[in-house]
Amino acid sequence: MAFHHKETVEIHKKQKGFSGPYYTATILAAIGKTKYLVRYETRFAEDRTRLLTEAVDEADVRPLPPTNLEVSDNIVDAYVNDGWWVGRIVRKVDPNYYVKLESSGNVVHCPFYKVRIHLEWEDGKWVYPGNRPETGDDQASSSEHGS
Repeated sequence: MAFHHKETVEIHKKQKGFSGPYYTATILAAIGKTKYLVRYETRFAEDRTRLLTEAVDEADVRPLPPTNLEVSDNIVDAYVNDGWWVGRIVRKVDPNYYVKLESSGNVVHCPFYKVRIHLEWEDGKWVYPGNRPETGDDQASSSEHGS
């Protein structure tokens, strides 16, 4: 998918055995055919005086997910430490949630406005992972995450 100058996107850097957060960023420029120069909205350079700007792989970039979806299942993104982390709702105390983060296993308390339904961007479409049948690969992947 081609992204455009000044478009707001999310960056998700996947690492082996670890699913990192989704950070909001702005596209500054395309670099060749497979990279983009982005400026994050909530991440800062090491000296903390300016927003972090870096080159990212196209595979790590996705459009902003739809915002009009009600949280109705337990696979969610929780806004913690300036990024959206994938987790599961373990408890709801209206209007707030307790979310167990996939990456660390920690349970965090989140106000309702910092929790959204988790969607994956696949082949140019938004996909809810809870609708997929479990396969051996998914089970292997979840055991790597310590779930």
